[in-house]
Amino acid sequence: MFNPTKGSARDTFPARERVDKDLLDRMMNEGTIIIDDRRRRPLYFDGRFLAARDLTREQNYFLSRQADLGRAGGAGVVHGLMVSQGATATSIRIENGHGVTSAGESIVLDRSLTIELANVTELQRLDLAFGISRIPSESSLRRSGLYVVALRAIEFTANPIVSYPTSITGNRSIEDGDIVEGVAVTLIPYRDEGANIDFLSRRARIAREIFVNRATRGIPAAALPIAMIALDAGVLRWIDPFMVRREVGPEHGTTIGLGFAPRALREAHLFQYEAHLAEVVEQRAKRGLRFAASEHFQSLPPGGRLPAAAINPVDFTQIYFPAAVDVDLSLVPADEIPVLLEESLLLPPIDLTLGSDELDSTAVQILIPIARERVRLLSNSLTSFTRELKSAAPGLVARRKPLESLMALNLPRLTSVVLNPTATTDRVWAEALGAPADGMLWYVRRRNLQFKSEFVGATVIAVGGELKSEQLLIDHIKEVGLTTRFDKLTKTSSASAEAEMVSLLSTEKFTSRTLMEGAIRELESLKPVEQTTTEPKVTIEKAGVLKVADRFSSPQLGEGLSQLENIDERFKSDNKVVKTLAATELVPELDRIARKLPAAERKTFADTVLEHAATGKTQRLSELIVAKNKEVN
Repeated sequence: MFNPTKGSARDTFPARERVDKDLLDRMMNEGTIIIDDRRRRPLYFDGRFLAARDLTREQNYFLSRQADLGRAGGAGVVHGLMVSQGATATSIRIENGHGVTSAGESIVLDRSLTIELANVTELQRLDLAFGISRIPSESSLRRSGLYVVALRAIEFTANPIVSYPTSITGNRSIEDGDIVEGVAVTLIPYRDEGANIDFLSRRARIAREIFVNRATRGIPAAALPIAMIALDAGVLRWIDPFMVRREVGPEHGTTIGLGFAPRALREAHLFQYEAHLAEVVEQRAKRGLRFAASEHFQSLPPGGRLPAAAINPVDFTQIYFPAAVDVDLSLVPADEIPVLLEESLLLPPIDLTLGSDELDSTAVQILIPIARERVRLLSNSLTSFTRELKSAAPGLVARRKPLESLMALNLPRLTSVVLNPTATTDRVWAEALGAPADGMLWYVRRRNLQFKSEFVGATVIAVGGELKSEQLLIDHIKEVGLTTRFDKLTKTSSASAEAEMVSLLSTEKFTSRTLMEGAIRELESLKPVEQTTTEPKVTIEKAGVLKVADRFSSPQLGEGLSQLENIDERFKSDNKVVKTLAATELVPELDRIARKLPAAERKTFADTVLEHAATGKTQRLSELIVAKNKEVN
């Protein structure tokens, strides 16, 4: 029943129901009430004598409620708290940040700090005080093995004050007047079964234990793990934050049960693999990056990166994944990579310790990220954006199934066919493999359930809503005096080439007269195609227009020329300057230089360009743009 009295000292929180003694007794007898002993707090009323235990009990009540709320959002790191190596090989640095332990305690570091691992006395005392170790650890100078770096919430008393007697015969005394909260850094030994193997192999094996088998070692609920480290006689061998670090947000953002790993674990596997792979690439930089994943890892996340060198651009074989894995190579717009990775996290990791039979149903797609504006150009050279990769792993004959071996006895032996690297399709794929500046590609695990949409027909370019934009283009070309040259281009172009030409020149960036003149000039210089019919002569095809479109495809194109025009109007008003700039066929490079040059150097560069352009020195101007373009790269 609700208490009808309002404003009295015995009122409870408005959202709770106050029950009387009779109802409470009945509920106790029926077993329909649950009492939480942690949530007892003093009931204050006028005339009550307060003792220290009453106020302490109230503090404990609110601490318990706060811990319950802390657990509601999940345990892990909220932000910061990244661990890296300190100034020496025996120290670590922990960035400031905030986290929540599994017990709901809030861990806050308001500043970054460097911890010297040789400070054994303090760490041993904390270990013993928290019950992590029953016996003192070995000397820090000889400490070896795997350890979890963890943060714990602690408290201590301080600031002594006078305590007055509580009886007539009592004496005054001194007691600490404050409880101070803090955060302690401690090392928790991680006991694994690979003490006799090297640290790098142990790292790969433990990653498989944690992310594939979901093994957990006894980390206290009151500790927040932020990194795993390997110590060899007190010296750091490696630091791996994401082996034990978990982000607090994704802990509950998971899919429907059914045995799926929590999202925080899946994300941590991706981050851990990325950091480990970066170290492997750095170590193997001189030896070469063509290696099998099983050389350094025992498991892989369902999505991540891999070296492009793992794919041979001559015969298009791959060595990174086991031979039993079905691997395809695909060209994908770079802005779609995050979405594909997000989808891959719903699939299980790839266990590299499994045999061929277990991996036979595993499918992986290797992704080459390309700029979206290059998709149309490549579509003209490739019939498909996906191709199968064969495995270059040795021992494939030994792994052949008995039935396959018997069938091979009755089949005629075929002569090995070596792919021609100069073929158009292979050359395009090879160039795409070498395109990423960092030499890294992406992969995602694919579902076994495939859906393929087949269609038969031919591409037809429809003209409808674009008529308005085409008319605006014609008006603009007439305004800048390029009508005759544009008409000549369209008359000698195929229908698809003309459509691509209109699509290119209709974009907003070509409001710049110099850009329009430069694009028209490059279209005019396209190599004529061979005439094979008696139809009216066609000299420009779609492929050529797409190559020009690729040069003018940068999203920032036009910004540099706009800055030059603001410096001197002759860049857009002087016919000779505009035509000389276009004659270099380096207008996109000129625009890029102007965008990247510091403001202090841009004026000098603009004056030099105008000096050559105004006098028609096309060769000198081309040399200047080429040299400056290399300089700003």
